[in-house]
Amino acid sequence: TLAGLIALFGLLQNSGAVIIGAMLISPLMNPILAAALALILGEGTLGSKAAAVLALSVAGVILTTWAVSVLSPLNQMTPEIAARTNPNLLDLFIAFLSGLAGTLALRGGSTMLTIIPGVAIAVAVVPPLATVGFGLSNRSWETAGGAFLLFMTNLVAIILSASLVFRLIGFRPHEES
Repeated sequence: TLAGLIALFGLLQNSGAVIIGAMLISPLMNPILAAALALILGEGTLGSKAAAVLALSVAGVILTTWAVSVLSPLNQMTPEIAARTNPNLLDLFIAFLSGLAGTLALRGGSTMLTIIPGVAIAVAVVPPLATVGFGLSNRSWETAGGAFLLFMTNLVAIILSASLVFRLIGFRPHEES
């Protein structure tokens, strides 16, 4: 929620630095990687927990940013907001590569601390969610829909690429699964 609010204010001020700060404090990468691990292991319990955390986090960010956007006198579309409403193939590739880097960073020991913040910035899942809240508050369904599509593109690409890395480094489904 805090990352979502910071992202929203950065979007409204058209401040890339503030948006990057929101990306760095976003806790969404952990449940996303947990979902990827659950997928490759066939772990329903872990998958359910990851999905629940993701769903609550997504809903919390969207609802909070919607409510604050409704109350805010700032309701102009900024270039930073507009940039998150038209996902393209490059966004998909960026998310896929970020998922690879983030998952590989888990094995990196001391280099993990330098890679994970970069992955959080590259993949940017919170600013699109804040843009959804902004779009809903202005009844701009195109803005909200485009931003949600960008979020889903990033989410799916990260889960698939992380699952691939988990598989390649030796994770396998349990025999009884």
